[in-house]
Amino acid sequence: MPHEDIYVVLYTEPAARDRDRLDPVRRAAFDKAVAILARDPYPEVSRSIGIGDQDREIRLTSQIVAEYMVSRGRLLLVMLRIFDDADILLPEEN
Repeated sequence: MPHEDIYVVLYTEPAARDRDRLDPVRRAAFDKAVAILARDPYPEVSRSIGIGDQDREIRLTSQIVAEYMVSRGRLLLVMLRIFDDADILLPEEN
């Protein structure tokens, strides 16, 4: 698929649930990152997590990691890992 085409973004049910639970600020950042990913699902900051190149992982924002699959013009967000600074056992000191 040419680079300028936009991939159709789909979600598994668990990924959609996690997306829908985001607060408005994090949801806006998430939506912006997904829109960028839909234009190019193979950016340098993503990495392959399977045998082929279609199963990938990317850190969308500082607090959200996504696993996704790319196939025939579609980008399927399979799983989201959402981190919150409130649940850190040992915060980093500056």
